[in-house]
Amino acid sequence: MNIAIIGIGNMGKAIAAGLKKAYGAEIRIAGWDKFPEVMTEAGNGIEPIDPWGWQAAGFAPDALIMAVKPGDVAGLLGVVSAVSHEHKLDFLVISVAAGVSISSIRKSVGDGARVCRVMPNTPALIGEGMSAYALSENCDPHDARIVEQIFGACGKVVSVSESIMDAVTGVSGSGPAFVYSFIEALSEGGVAAGLSYKVAQDLAVQTVIGAAMMVRQTGEHPSVLRSRVMSPGGTTVRGLQALESGGFRSAVMTAVTEAAARSAQMSAEK
Repeated sequence: MNIAIIGIGNMGKAIAAGLKKAYGAEIRIAGWDKFPEVMTEAGNGIEPIDPWGWQAAGFAPDALIMAVKPGDVAGLLGVVSAVSHEHKLDFLVISVAAGVSISSIRKSVGDGARVCRVMPNTPALIGEGMSAYALSENCDPHDARIVEQIFGACGKVVSVSESIMDAVTGVSGSGPAFVYSFIEALSEGGVAAGLSYKVAQDLAVQTVIGAAMMVRQTGEHPSVLRSRVMSPGGTTVRGLQALESGGFRSAVMTAVTEAAARSAQMSAEK
């Protein structure tokens, strides 16, 4: 499998590292970034080939991943379209840019283009990402397999309708930042209760990891698992009362819906 990655920032590097770890010599990765110094430090088995040099390097991508910021997508699409037409290449176009719709991409690269929109998240950097993807209507099962092979190398993958991609952005795209804020607050609460910051953070981090793994491995609803931690009149229920009085759940739900709304707004602006 040949994969081209344009934009070798944190996400581009994470995808490349995951692919090399999962598939080794079975995969060839070409990468390009607008900042030359980024390419000299790329590593992860990325060959520094710009799109116009693919033919000379004997490289025909099965998929091209645009791992760039939303504001850079429009300018990049012109290059993608020109290269695909000049070299008569037929590849799946994958965008990981938040708020950039499939229809806006196809307007630039042509209605016949096979396009996939993916919302990954930053834990992909350590192979624990969550990626949701939506395919254009002219994609086939082979395209779906390519996407799942690529992003499955960086964590978990789920197929969704593009109509709910903004909601996905609110939960898993922005979600890591919400979790980091919770870990920070949990740690600082420990400090306020008398712990050193290091001990408090170690406790908070492992508690979040362990609780998340309990939900994943047991398959039980979080409310059921939460009830098993509570004793009548005990410490946990007192703490939960404090969270409720502070509007904890409402604040988290609002954070998700606001992030989703911003994603929808960004889509409308393009």
